[in-house]
Amino acid sequence: MQIKIKGKIYNIEVFEPQKGSVTVRVNGQEFNFGEKKNSCGRLKEKGKGKGTSSKESKKEIKAPITGVISKIFAKEGDPILPGQKILNLCAMKMENEIVSEIEGKIKKVAVKEGQTVKSNELLAELE
Repeated sequence: MQIKIKGKIYNIEVFEPQKGSVTVRVNGQEFNFGEKKNSCGRLKEKGKGKGTSSKESKKEIKAPITGVISKIFAKEGDPILPGQKILNLCAMKMENEIVSEIEGKIKKVAVKEGQTVKSNELLAELE
């Protein structure tokens, strides 16, 4: 099926591979909805990642929005590459992957799993 939104055409396919789940393919990118839920209790998009490091200091990774830390992937001393996932932040019922924009080494992880953080709060420092 094709739909047109604001002059742009989207090719959409909908599949029901298993009872209780649906896969939607939009212009070749798949999104799965159904039984699997993320730690925020909401359905998780397949293959999506969001996150940022602070623009004020590239050596600091700060929370882009207020939320709860659901999973931490990096620990002190870990080498980090650009685009590497540092942690997951649940906000507005969505799970956001926070990634590094630069190469470095984790100097400090300033948060713990389950901790609520405010927008612009320090999450980790790189050296």
